[in-house]
Amino acid sequence: MEHALADTGFWYALFDHRDQHYREAGELAKLLGAVQIVIPWPSLYETLRTKLVRNTAQLQRFEHFLKSRHIVYLDDNHYRDAAFDLALESSLRKGRPLSMVDCLIRLIIDDHNVNIRYLFTYNPADFIDVCNRHRVELI
Repeated sequence: MEHALADTGFWYALFDHRDQHYREAGELAKLLGAVQIVIPWPSLYETLRTKLVRNTAQLQRFEHFLKSRHIVYLDDNHYRDAAFDLALESSLRKGRPLSMVDCLIRLIIDDHNVNIRYLFTYNPADFIDVCNRHRVELI
């Protein structure tokens, strides 16, 4: 089975009806049924922030989604220090501000042992270089 990652913006769009990408994310979500979804724990920390957890309906939909799909929760220990260093280096010295979670996603895509095939994102510029290098399709 092929593996897919999604950045936090995609999860917000999928579960928050006020998000500008809500309808599009709902259509794209149909593709998630055909792949194994890899979710790094920091993505969940970022997604399950105060705004989402205060909205019971959205949170219930997200919970149902997480429990009804074939999901692999990826431990970030292997990537943590490198993501930290990359976020600082990229943002402070290379003029390319990237969040630590985005750096983590980039490192996972770079890891040949994980074998990501798709990345669901609304910020393709943050990932296009690493996705092109590893033939990961941006959705």
